[in-house]
Amino acid sequence: MKRLFIIMAALLALRLCAAAQSGLEISRLFGGKYSSDPTVTETMMSGDQNFLRSHKLSTFATFKGNAEKYEPIVQPLVVADGSHATARNVRYRDGKLHYAFFVLPQINSDGKKLNRYLYYLNNDRAKKPTVMVIYFDGPISNTKAEALIKSIAKQ
Repeated sequence: MKRLFIIMAALLALRLCAAAQSGLEISRLFGGKYSSDPTVTETMMSGDQNFLRSHKLSTFATFKGNAEKYEPIVQPLVVADGSHATARNVRYRDGKLHYAFFVLPQINSDGKKLNRYLYYLNNDRAKKPTVMVIYFDGPISNTKAEALIKSIAKQ
């Protein structure tokens, strides 16, 4: 019975995260599609979590994988979602998207307006090159969202 409860809670959390990303191309990255690849790290958070509360977030999702393998998959999804952004900070290097921070259009969820953000980094010059996508939403301001990304980048 306890196992069934845990499975149901996990499925509900995945559904809530997916709902927040609905209509976004990057939603294809989440939900465990690439979980069999040991080079991939995927994190999805929603609900009553300390991290979410402390940063005024409703959803936080990350995807990180090998740059050579996942850059051709991830970059087009990020660019497609970024084309609808209301604000952006984008950098290209050697003809490839290197860095992007997009402010996506607001959505309404349960009567609350949620600001949505998408961050992308192609760390192709590292010893172990990776691509990383971070999606988050909530009542967080643009300024605080940028500060959150900077604090994550320092880690």
